[in-house]
Amino acid sequence: MNRRWALGAGGSIAGWIALTVLLGAQQIPVEQQVHIRYSSGQGVVPVYEGWERVPDGSFNMVFGYLNRNHVEELSIPVGPQNNFDPGPADRGQPAYFYPRENHFMFRVNVPKDWDKKKDLVWTVTANGKTDQARATLMDIWEIDRKVEVSNNGGGTAVSNELLAKNQPPTVVIQPAARATVGTPVTLTATVADDGVPTPNAKKRGPRELEPALKPVGPPSPVNVPLPPRLRAPEALSVLWMVWRGPGGVSFDPGGYVKVAEGKAAVKATFSKPGAYVLRAFAHDGLLRTPADVTVSVQ
Repeated sequence: MNRRWALGAGGSIAGWIALTVLLGAQQIPVEQQVHIRYSSGQGVVPVYEGWERVPDGSFNMVFGYLNRNHVEELSIPVGPQNNFDPGPADRGQPAYFYPRENHFMFRVNVPKDWDKKKDLVWTVTANGKTDQARATLMDIWEIDRKVEVSNNGGGTAVSNELLAKNQPPTVVIQPAARATVGTPVTLTATVADDGVPTPNAKKRGPRELEPALKPVGPPSPVNVPLPPRLRAPEALSVLWMVWRGPGGVSFDPGGYVKVAEGKAAVKATFSKPGAYVLRAFAHDGLLRTPADVTVSVQ
């Protein structure tokens, strides 16, 4: 590296500071610079995935999020710390945030006359850190099914022909009875699908879980080991999660639950009393469809 260039013209103070920072960074092993992982205390970054066309002429703006924590799950109710502008502040966004990357989580529909230069801003404040996603209808942000499939683990080798044939599954959740903290309640999703794709049609390679990275340096609160990432099975399945609620929920079985005879059931155990919205994603191996159920927990 040309250090004279790094110092700036005439060896300015700003240049010396830049060099000091650079040399300090060089003393840190590369693996620690890249793979430092925090268990808690970090923020949540809203993510704008892009926009898609709707047959009625309107548009869907698609969002996900990055919870920078690798362990901490955060409940952030819709309001001053979790809102959209221009309003309404509540546009169906999550109010419970799981660790790490969570892509293509929800859609916000805007009318066909929405100004392409107008921003729709999602703001989230977590652990004292505020981040925003600014969504527009600029042409470069247009996406299609293949983008979503690729980002959700479907791979880039999925053919356009297969995607054109495939329709997303339908899912309906049976109303849930009132629940009590610590006592499991059974939730059942009824799922139907067109049978596309057939098993092995996607040629995506091995389906095993991604391995956890080895921890670097000391344990919590930094350099925590990563749990393996969930990948949807090729069979029709359902993934349950907390969408809104004051606390975590344990699902048994966890992860993707295969659909048998049109149904997928789990037992949900709630950690705190309050009103919860649980979301079930029905997944056919490529496309997924969400459905919500509200549960009052005592």
